[in-house]
Amino acid sequence: MALFFYATVVVLGALSALLYAPLKRDATMLGLFRPLDSWQNVHGNENRFIDGTVACEDLHYHEPSGMLYSACMGDLEIAAGWFPGAGSLDHPERPGYGTFVYINPKNGKTQKLSLVDFEGPFVTHGISLYSPPSDPKTVYIFAVNHLPNPLWTASSSAQPKAASRIELFVHTVGSKTAKHLRSISHPLIHTPNDILALSEKEFFVTNDQYYHGGFMRVVELIAHLPWTDTVHVRIGDDGDVSASVSISSIANNNGLGWGPDQQVLISSAFGSSLYFSRFEGEQNKTLSVSHSVQADGVVDNPSFFKDPWAGLDGKDYSGYLLPGLGRPVEFPEAYKDGTGKWPLPSIVWYLPARAGKKEASGSAKPTMLFSDDGTSMRGATTAVIVGIDPSTNGGKREGWLYVTGCVAPHMMATKIDFATALSSTTEE
Repeated sequence: MALFFYATVVVLGALSALLYAPLKRDATMLGLFRPLDSWQNVHGNENRFIDGTVACEDLHYHEPSGMLYSACMGDLEIAAGWFPGAGSLDHPERPGYGTFVYINPKNGKTQKLSLVDFEGPFVTHGISLYSPPSDPKTVYIFAVNHLPNPLWTASSSAQPKAASRIELFVHTVGSKTAKHLRSISHPLIHTPNDILALSEKEFFVTNDQYYHGGFMRVVELIAHLPWTDTVHVRIGDDGDVSASVSISSIANNNGLGWGPDQQVLISSAFGSSLYFSRFEGEQNKTLSVSHSVQADGVVDNPSFFKDPWAGLDGKDYSGYLLPGLGRPVEFPEAYKDGTGKWPLPSIVWYLPARAGKKEASGSAKPTMLFSDDGTSMRGATTAVIVGIDPSTNGGKREGWLYVTGCVAPHMMATKIDFATALSSTTEE
């Protein structure tokens, strides 16, 4: 797979005289202008490494409880052999048995959840949380599970190696278990990446690529072909699953997230873009994109930080986080390093909240909030900010930036000073 990337880069270079601007953009996205030997780390004032968070691709803040939830593979070596989300399909006979982990941001302690009525395998990827407004202690967790396809054989190439599906669990805040409610499969769910829960019976899911593997998977990425989609899925009262395509115009649909006022965020990973969309109609089946903002790198799972203390000092630090790989050109080979020693740099970009409004988006550009050469944080895929109450922090406006990755041996938290790290993004 890596050979395809490097060959593509050579071809792009040969054609640069004809298509210089878009090729330069792609070269920047791939990390070709960010050599590892001159990488500059950008961290906060204090770093923490979170125990028990091996290969955790996604991360979500559950506001009612103040906890962070993630789904983790728990073993880099096993993940390196089988993770269809990264095109790693070598060892379907040895899938992972991951689980959920929740983290207390106040002390960084973690708790793994035991899965009830579920035997696995559980090859984790994107997740989404939903708590009914009337019962905030109940958490429904939707999670991608990349199962091996039992119908696939070496002599039957007609069948894909993976039979990915969505798992639905329910968890009570403070407990140490998550009970499996059901598995969700549908022909329109074929290469699932991330999920956005609308209720305990309804969600969006992205299919990040058309091809599961091979050369055409690389072509699809590099050529920015719009062969992926975001699908709306509903579980009926009778248990039947219905699905329909909500958006099919974005290449490499990847991460999903909530913005303010029911805004839906969709990332195009290799398109280096964050798309802003809203619901169309009462059934919430269709999304309409208003505009997008481009970063100088891969954009994986987006999130929105709502500043709980906005206006306290005349500032509102609310904004969007755009995490991604610093040198994705190395990802195919680096991912297969089950030791986790191959450095894979990470970047997190920040956008002020006004970027979510089409009329103001032109004045808002992504600013680098975090950068690591892969030594402390390997291959960022998700970032979340948890603010620190100024009344317990000497009046200081600070927060913990949590960064995680599907190839990372641990999650990382770095304390950031809002006035220093975010001040340039809040200026009009």
